[in-house]
Amino acid sequence: MFDCIIIGAGPAGLTAAIYLIRKKANLVVITQKVGGQIVDGPLMENFPGFEKITGLEFAQKMRAQAEKLDAKIIEGAEVKKITKVAENYEVEGNGFEKMQAKSIIISSGKKPRKLKVPGEDKFMGKGISPCVTCDGPLFTDKSVAVIGGGNSAISAALELEKYAAKVYILNLGQNLIGEEVRLDKIKKSAKIEVIPQAKISEIIGGNFVEKIKYIKLSADRKDLANGAEKEIAVSGIFVEIGWEPSTKYLEGFVELSPQKEIKISANNETDISGVFAAGDVTNVKYKQAVIACGEGAKAALNAWDYLTKSQITNSK
Repeated sequence: MFDCIIIGAGPAGLTAAIYLIRKKANLVVITQKVGGQIVDGPLMENFPGFEKITGLEFAQKMRAQAEKLDAKIIEGAEVKKITKVAENYEVEGNGFEKMQAKSIIISSGKKPRKLKVPGEDKFMGKGISPCVTCDGPLFTDKSVAVIGGGNSAISAALELEKYAAKVYILNLGQNLIGEEVRLDKIKKSAKIEVIPQAKISEIIGGNFVEKIKYIKLSADRKDLANGAEKEIAVSGIFVEIGWEPSTKYLEGFVELSPQKEIKISANNETDISGVFAAGDVTNVKYKQAVIACGEGAKAALNAWDYLTKSQITNSK
């Protein structure tokens, strides 16, 4: 029996683990991948204390700190179900034995949205990549496409500019939306070309990606500006069209918003006593690593209050 099971090991989950284990709580962290979605992100330049750091490096530092405190982390595992058993909670899934805890912190984050076009599944890992930091160097002196129009797409394009001969940004909207500093860099780049109002229709190739097809849309995105498909020859495609909460396994257990995010109080409480949530999986407005860390700390402290007030703490 654990004091707390933390689901997810991104910035929120790892911070929660660090805070709780310093309280001598008996806990376990269950995650598919340590670092979560931040590992697949580009360079971070806005986290206090780090002028520049990759998401992977940041996650490694957090993991090392948690493990130095003897945090138990089960990686490569997926939670499928949470059930209330008397006053406790039972967690089951893939990659671990069924276990129980007196409290739960859910920080399962988000997963990348898919384009849902022909060729996407076929070429995943064969030219299509979710991680610029990991795979950018593989496309040195080649042409690549970034799909999206927000900060993530902008950051990905600027990172790829270091390696690729040509970077296309295919944006469904008319204008890119992001930080002005980065937008200025895009405008000044000799390698980056922005294609607005482009709806991806197909990804084609042999063993690997060779071309991407798109249809040019009108400004309102409803009517085709012209019906003909256009093609661009690329070797790599990075999809940056946003994320969706990893909450399917929670449907019917905790209250979710219309966007499928976990509804939480100011104290990170869900509608189930003893179950807390933190990070991008919740309905907190801004999705940033620094905010996820803060929310993870809050969730841990509030979970500890719940445990101690209930006088059920099973200290080490």
